[in-house]
Amino acid sequence: MHQPMFERYLLYPTDNLLEPGSVYVAVLRPDILGKLPILIVPKTVHDPLDYIDILIDIIQADIFDRTRINIRDQGIFFFYIKENEYIKLTFDDGKQITEKCQNI
Repeated sequence: MHQPMFERYLLYPTDNLLEPGSVYVAVLRPDILGKLPILIVPKTVHDPLDYIDILIDIIQADIFDRTRINIRDQGIFFFYIKENEYIKLTFDDGKQITEKCQNI
């Protein structure tokens, strides 16, 4: 696995007020195009893919606002599904593009 530059656990709201979701977030080194790979691993039974917009807003505010990086433009999100299986999410002109992949 890649060595993260930054790691954090985050809570996010779900449909059940008494049951917040939790994810592990790891920011990896930029790729050759300067995009930041961001690994998101669920730590609760909630599927983070159901809360993509909320999670990205929290990651933006909590981690990237202070560095003035717009993560929707500069980020490549990898949502962990199971061993060696991820959903890769990027944004192109505000449109979400997802694909399954085997590696980060």
